[in-house]
Amino acid sequence: MLLTIILAILALASSGLIYYFGFFVDGLGTTWYSFVISIVSIPVFYYIWMAISLLILLFFSAFINRNKPVDKPNKFANFLVYEVVFQINLVANVRLHKTGLSQIPNGPCLIVYNHTSKFDPMFIMDKLHRKNIICVTKPENLRIPICGPFIYKAGYIPVNREDDKEGMKAILKAIDFIKNYNVSICISPEGTRSKTHELLPFRAGVFNVAKRAEVPIVIIGFKNTYQIAKNFPFKRTHVHMDVLDVLSYDNFKELTTGEISSLVRNYYVDYLSDNNK
Repeated sequence: MLLTIILAILALASSGLIYYFGFFVDGLGTTWYSFVISIVSIPVFYYIWMAISLLILLFFSAFINRNKPVDKPNKFANFLVYEVVFQINLVANVRLHKTGLSQIPNGPCLIVYNHTSKFDPMFIMDKLHRKNIICVTKPENLRIPICGPFIYKAGYIPVNREDDKEGMKAILKAIDFIKNYNVSICISPEGTRSKTHELLPFRAGVFNVAKRAEVPIVIIGFKNTYQIAKNFPFKRTHVHMDVLDVLSYDNFKELTTGEISSLVRNYYVDYLSDNNK
């Protein structure tokens, strides 16, 4: 949001300078076309300044060492990631319908979601940014230009889905971040994006994070996010982001991770079978 405000101010200032030096100083004054050109130039300058800001971030990302282990989340890097994500969501031509966000507790938690689009975690990061979210992500995402180095510096946790040992390391790191740095962990129990749009099998080990850290589980459901790539940029996509429930630690502390996984999965089965949205 802050980056958007800055870019908007720069765009307005640039448009104002165009009007002043291009029309007023030259004596053309307040002609109708001077106002039209000034107004049309505002979004043009907005995207020009956005491109400049991305180039600046690209320059600084080159100095981030991704071979150096990240022992604690970097708040400034996380802030930059939020700002970039906000810009992406802003231009995606999406109408996001949200319900249940007021149920989410103030403290750290494990946030889980069904995964059919790359936009799923980005909407969570954007709309719940005050919760200081750290995502568990695939290693390939760390190689994305601009964002990759910053999400690594922010403390996002890469996990190799095919390596159980690496998976356990990721879980332990997530628990450490929750307990020592007051963050919330965001992860899809499916482990990967569903390309068929159907719910994939869950990885029960994910719920070790909530059990061992003794934090609530926030169950978030998404509908229609997979349509964004198909509709962009000309057709608006209506996406639903719904908090299905919040399970307190007392709700599952006596359950095994397999039982928690089945419980959470049933929420998604019911949610996705409801065609009212």
